[in-house]
Amino acid sequence: MRLLACQTTIPATRNRLDQRDHLDALAGRLRTAASQQRPQLIVLPELSSQEYGEQAFEAMDELDDDLQGPVTAHYCALAQELRCPIAFGVARRSRRADGSLQRHISQVVVDAEGQLAGAYDKLHCAQFGASAEAAHFSPGERLVTLDIAGWRVGFMICYDLRFGELAARYRQLGVDLMVHPVAFTRDFSFTSWHSFVITRAMENQCYWLSLNRAGNGWGHSLLCPPLVTPEASPEVLGEEEALVSWQLERDTLERARKRLPLAGDRRQDIDRLATGPLPSPTVTTASQ
Repeated sequence: MRLLACQTTIPATRNRLDQRDHLDALAGRLRTAASQQRPQLIVLPELSSQEYGEQAFEAMDELDDDLQGPVTAHYCALAQELRCPIAFGVARRSRRADGSLQRHISQVVVDAEGQLAGAYDKLHCAQFGASAEAAHFSPGERLVTLDIAGWRVGFMICYDLRFGELAARYRQLGVDLMVHPVAFTRDFSFTSWHSFVITRAMENQCYWLSLNRAGNGWGHSLLCPPLVTPEASPEVLGEEEALVSWQLERDTLERARKRLPLAGDRRQDIDRLATGPLPSPTVTTASQ
């Protein structure tokens, strides 16, 4: 699979006009990048349709989308034009069963025909460090996997990375590539971000694309292979904007899974094992 990973600069967006200007400018850069090497999947960062921060969150009435609004329409048209699926970030508006409004941090995928293919809502809203999401967003309730160019692709967003049971569930679903858009700035959680990505990729034996926005205090996106060795290391970007074409190889997946046979060696009874101190010694009586 050929990925176009877009660590892109996202300007201040406080209203729909700001957002439209940003989306139009980004579309131009995507057209240029896609014309050089045609991708099979274009990926954008978390909330790539708007600024990440309290001022933008307070202007959500101007910036959100219900999958029938201007942001989704923009990417449907662009995906159809480029003949390539696009995974983009947006604040998704929906209604609860009681009719009240809620919003999610979502990664939406439109296919090469410009049709909606899926929408993953972030399961864990971050409320620590530089993140203050809980006052503005609701957690999602479902996982999303899609078959794209013959690959099983799973989705999670930023803070979701920290929960190993979520990644393990995606492994059970047969994911080959995890698309992990993020908004990591330089708070305390930044230091451990790459370590988590490498661990998750290796323990679940899949490619892992962790894609940040560009700019001072952001950046450093990485693509991690399913097995890190002296010959195969994660590819890491800097802070500046970068639209990078990465080729993923199925042979790399198969070799990693064969070389380190976790699937066959993983015990299925861990949750049933006894706990406690050392077992009592067995006392034997000598025969008389």
